Amino acid sequence: DVRDMLGVIANQVAASLDNAQMYRRMEEMATTDGLTGLTNHRTFQERFSQLIERSARHGKKCTLILTDIDHFKKVNDTFGHPMGDQVLKRIAKVLEANVRKIDIVARYGGEEFALVLEETDAEGALKLAERIRMDAAGQSFTKDGGPATVTLSLGIACFPDDAQDKVAMIAASDKCLYAAKHAGRNRAVLASSLDGAAQASKARALKAG
Repeated sequence: DVRDMLGVIANQVAASLDNAQMYRRMEEMATTDGLTGLTNHRTFQERFSQLIERSARHGKKCTLILTDIDHFKKVNDTFGHPMGDQVLKRIAKVLEANVRKIDIVARYGGEEFALVLEETDAEGALKLAERIRMDAAGQSFTKDGGPATVTLSLGIACFPDDAQDKVAMIAASDKCLYAAKHAGRNRAVLASSLDGAAQASKARALKAG
């Protein structure tokens, strides 16, 4: 009787473990990007909202970095999409290796990635961005078309200094990313530096007028 009872309990425990593992797998599939294993776009948006609310509640800073791979279309056109996938996965690992567990690293879309750094100001984010940029540039990829390297452009905005909500943060970071591309790529640009440049330009215009 005891053996039978233990057998029933063991079966129930095994079924519960199987259900838990299945739930965990389904949750991972729903929240992570299938190619890179990073947080997916939808989950990023949810977690970013929560992090900004927490930062505002406790009077802390947080920083958003948007980054994408320079000339990624050329990589696909020259070496093929399998090589492009390899590049995306390698860059994802570079990003993960450089952040803390409390930070958010996500595939934002296509060749673009997003990082949200909790309790981090713009200066700290810029140091991290430069480290990531150099690590990415040091990666080497080999395919039939020959060896290849890639670079990253990065745009950085800080809450609450540069923007006071999620939408404004994304817009500010995206503007910085565009500025990095326009300035020649393979660089990181701070929102505060764009504001400073705009103010200087306005002052020069007023002086000339």
